[in-house]
Amino acid sequence: MLIRFAVENYNSFKSQQIFSMVAGKQTRHATHCFTVNGKRLLKSSFFFGANASGKSNFVRALDFMRRVTLRGIEAMRYNDRFFRIDSACKEKPGVFQIDFIAEKTIFSYGFAIDYLTHEFRAEWLYRLDSSGNETCIFEREQGKQIRTELRLDNNSQFRFKVYCEDLKSDELLFNEVGNKKIDENSGLHDFIVAYEWFKNLIVVYPGSHARNKNNFFLNPASNTDSMIDMLRAFDTGIEEIKKGKQLAEKAFSFLPDEVKKNILNDLEQNLRSESSDKTHCTIEIGGYQFEISVEEGEIYAEKIMLDHGNSEELFELSDESDGTKRLFDLIPLYESGQKGKIIVVDELDRSFHSKLTEEYVKLFFEITKEKPCQLICTTHDLNLMDLRILRQDEIWFIEREKDHSSRIYSLSDYKQRFDKNILNDYLIGRYGAIPCFRDNEWKVDSK
Repeated sequence: MLIRFAVENYNSFKSQQIFSMVAGKQTRHATHCFTVNGKRLLKSSFFFGANASGKSNFVRALDFMRRVTLRGIEAMRYNDRFFRIDSACKEKPGVFQIDFIAEKTIFSYGFAIDYLTHEFRAEWLYRLDSSGNETCIFEREQGKQIRTELRLDNNSQFRFKVYCEDLKSDELLFNEVGNKKIDENSGLHDFIVAYEWFKNLIVVYPGSHARNKNNFFLNPASNTDSMIDMLRAFDTGIEEIKKGKQLAEKAFSFLPDEVKKNILNDLEQNLRSESSDKTHCTIEIGGYQFEISVEEGEIYAEKIMLDHGNSEELFELSDESDGTKRLFDLIPLYESGQKGKIIVVDELDRSFHSKLTEEYVKLFFEITKEKPCQLICTTHDLNLMDLRILRQDEIWFIEREKDHSSRIYSLSDYKQRFDKNILNDYLIGRYGAIPCFRDNEWKVDSK
């Protein structure tokens, strides 16, 4: 589970900003918390703020750390940049640090990256025991020898030395070791435990899809019945999810002949060749989701179809409203929550009616009541800013400062009664993080 995340000099975050999932002393909504390793952590956090305040940049910062940790410097994107309003920040590193719990062990991992050279100026990984004592798994600083406090046997010591000697300045030691097959009894096993945690971090953007959506709805092992019940409850008009199976050549008839031919040839090579041990795969074509299978030497395509009460006239997912499509992206996250994932969603309310957003959040808490998992969202839906729905420490703000940098802070920084209507106070500016409009410099021609 995520404990804390800190970021400095990344996009709109100039100075270090710290986000925490550590629960406060409030007793309200006790089911919104869980305890691991003696730490009482929050199950959710919601970020509010004006447009261009930095909410999406917060999600990108978390995602940047996840991507680079798992895939290395090649995972950097064009918009992964320093704070560009201040030219001095170009020469400063971006610093990222995250504290988390994996397999009942507390880890603290971080790195400092030079955006211009793509070199890592520093990197560190610590393990913390229940008393707060630190063990340095490794620590590196540009130009200095990598140090460790791990007690390694001769074999592990040799392997660690080789990893360090082969490491390049634009590579992460955490990534290089974490990708290796290491025995759980090895002194280097901490690398694997901590590295695997990042694979449990799911990030969903407004224009992206939940990572397990296709597999969920096309996987016979998934509890699609309950998902159908949710679609009904959310008033989508959908009564059933059906799968129409047909020969792939017929299923792809909507494609130009040349495109269809190329896709079928690729599937032939991947699924029907004698050397292939694959019998199933999932692909997306033109916004349609297909599960591909091989049966008796023939390639079949199975597509999601939606029944609105007339089984003779089924609908494609592409026929549905934006809100319904968004539900198809977000409903599978309930299953991810039940599996103990950390879920980060940018603009949870995108294309949602306000009441639907509220219902989605309430259902998340209900479904994951007994499960340690976390949901971190940005939103513009102010109706969620209600202490009958969320705890004070679950409500966070992001505000754009005068120098255009972003500042993160929690409602817990303010002393509020549990029965307070905080939305009114927010709208009048008590907590900041609201739009500040300038006087119009243009005039309407009355003629």
